[in-house]
Amino acid sequence: MDELITVIINVYNREDLIQKCLESVINQTYKNLEILIINDGSTDNTLKICESYKDSRIRIITTENMGLSMSRNVGIENSKGEYLYFVDSDDFIEDDTIEYLYGLCKKNDVKLSTCMSNTINNYNFTKKESKEKVKIIDSYEMLKKVVIAKDTAGTTWNKLYKKELFDNIRFEKRIVNDIVVTYKVVIEAKKIAYSNLKKYYYLKHKDAITIKNRNHSDRAMDLYNAAYERYNYLKKIYPNFLENDIGMIRNIIKVYLTSNSEVEKFLKEQEAFKLFKELFSPRILTSRIGFKLKSVIVLFDINPKLCKKIWGIYDKRK
Repeated sequence: MDELITVIINVYNREDLIQKCLESVINQTYKNLEILIINDGSTDNTLKICESYKDSRIRIITTENMGLSMSRNVGIENSKGEYLYFVDSDDFIEDDTIEYLYGLCKKNDVKLSTCMSNTINNYNFTKKESKEKVKIIDSYEMLKKVVIAKDTAGTTWNKLYKKELFDNIRFEKRIVNDIVVTYKVVIEAKKIAYSNLKKYYYLKHKDAITIKNRNHSDRAMDLYNAAYERYNYLKKIYPNFLENDIGMIRNIIKVYLTSNSEVEKFLKEQEAFKLFKELFSPRILTSRIGFKLKSVIVLFDINPKLCKKIWGIYDKRK
């Protein structure tokens, strides 16, 4: 019999979007699911909407508002499945997503499988079909993608996990989430089934956490700290890991480009610009990262303020 898979949906005040998310999970072609909804202290009609679905596979746990990180831990600790799959409450998945990722795990004898995602601005979109390409890669190759955020490799969602990967790993009580967990799970997994198919839909909207808090000082500083922690963690394991250097550089630039005076002061206190200079090397220019990232890195090296000004113009047009 197919193994039980727990789909964890953490939700806080998503009355306008939770139906699309929940129905995409209920309608999965893989039926042996536990649909575990963690209602993180919602104050709108979210809980009422979730309770309106009469599906025996749904289990709802309501907590006080504790934030996404701690809410995800509640999901992990209360799950009954052999595998875990996370869906953010403002996103949705294709009908065969879980069946597909489970098949990759079983066929290739791996504990972690992943697909790619589509970023959409609304529900009116046209999907582009792709020819399937699946690679079985080790943790080191996957980490190369994670640290430079290639193909949403560093996100918690769009992946199916053997539950045991989280035996000694939990999300931390902080503003950022995925960056402090995904790389540890990837190391634990040893081997990953990596598919190019896009089966997860990330809805970009004004109330999304990453958009709403985009210029929030606390989030920016926490992102830097988390990136620095990850950099040092991986440095001990892989001392000559070029992509780790690039990932840290990328996050220094990312924080600076959307910074205010408070964050700029923080970066100076942390000697982030000094660290950038130490990590920047000609090897980066000959690496296989994208042209866009290389260009931003070079421009930042020449003049951070000019880089920020140009990025601001580009970002507004985008």
